[in-house]
Amino acid sequence: MKPLFVAVISALFAPVAALAVNAIHYKTLNGWDILMDQTLGNACYVTTAYEGGTILRLGFDFTGATGRFYLALGNTNWQSLEAGKDYPIEIKFDDQPVWTATARGADFANSKWLHVTTENSNFADEFSRKLGMRVTFQGRQIAALRLKGSARAIDEMLACQKTVNSVVGAQRPQPPSPPKDPFAPAPGAKNANDPFDL
Repeated sequence: MKPLFVAVISALFAPVAALAVNAIHYKTLNGWDILMDQTLGNACYVTTAYEGGTILRLGFDFTGATGRFYLALGNTNWQSLEAGKDYPIEIKFDDQPVWTATARGADFANSKWLHVTTENSNFADEFSRKLGMRVTFQGRQIAALRLKGSARAIDEMLACQKTVNSVVGAQRPQPPSPPKDPFAPAPGAKNANDPFDL
């Protein structure tokens, strides 16, 4: 079993109105939407919906000291799931070893959600390379999802992040350039011996 190191981020589940204002659409590709979420430090993510009402979202989170990936699963049918509670789940990609995680319950966009984060990039790599993902809670399967097109979607998410980073980097104020003659008096400096030197 692989451990999925978890840190809970309540900012992901901000009010719907705030999310609508802060999510910017980048591209749609084979049923996957690629967006950028300003509430997560201008981080890009992929999302898709399945029959049965399950919504999947995977992306970056730059709100902490280190960048992380997160996976969120939502469904309107999960009415007994409680916001703020921890749920031990297992995530399995095809025939790969199981990822164990503690998901946090949340209410968001009229659905109940499970949310986990990891700093392990192998998680996103398996997500992009495998055909399917199964999620279980207490031995019961809660989601069996095909990941058709996930490799291209993750490639576009990376392209989205590269674009966002270049735009955000270009908007950062540049430090002033050093003077050509560091020994010349600074502009506006007064002569300390002559108080009338204006």
